[in-house]
Amino acid sequence: MELTGKTILVVGGATGIGRATAQLCAKRGARVIVADFNTNDGAETARSIGCEFVQVDVSDEASVAAMCAAVARNNDKLDGLIQTAGVLKGAYVSIDDFDVATFRKVIDVNTVGSFMCVKYAAPLLRKGVKPAVVLLSSVAASGVSSSYAYGASKGGVSALGITMAGKLAEEGIRVNTVCPGGISTAMKLGVIEEDARLRGLDQKKVLEDARRELGDPEGVAKVLAFLVSDEADYVRGSMFTR
Repeated sequence: MELTGKTILVVGGATGIGRATAQLCAKRGARVIVADFNTNDGAETARSIGCEFVQVDVSDEASVAAMCAAVARNNDKLDGLIQTAGVLKGAYVSIDDFDVATFRKVIDVNTVGSFMCVKYAAPLLRKGVKPAVVLLSSVAASGVSSSYAYGASKGGVSALGITMAGKLAEEGIRVNTVCPGGISTAMKLGVIEEDARLRGLDQKKVLEDARRELGDPEGVAKVLAFLVSDEADYVRGSMFTR
């Protein structure tokens, strides 16, 4: 699964699955661009693999457009776009108390943000070699999420991926969606800690147990890196991981 010669933009590459993916793509020979709202961790990730960092707020159209313009200044094409940026807010909040502004914010980041990243990266992807887009959804898209907003947003990402896959295939752009399960990220651990707090459990012990049981971000990174490789040219649809 060599990626030598490929230029890959990893959005949400500062931490967690995105960071692990950026590092693995670089290890396999790709020219990587890391983009994230988190400037400190994003720049550190970029430094660790010797690549470019671009700051972006995926919920803001002007910011996404500026990100892709910045990428275009130093790269004449994109062979891969991996969109992992996302937020989870409102875990365990009842529907009566769920703030509409919070619901909209999560949709704006997770669903609308995914749409805008592909929209503005499309001109560069059309110039790529066997270009591929990978969107990060979640098992929450087809199960019960801890948050009304998160579940809805990831369901939107999965549906968006289906539509994009059909339409962009006509332009030679392959689109896949990956739905991770229980992965040891700061976001997932934060939800587990909140659940333990609400249930009156020992938060430290619950987190220690969770870290042993949850999957490693590097495991999902292997799937994402494969999907932007030429070896995945025949892969279609959505994939679920542990």
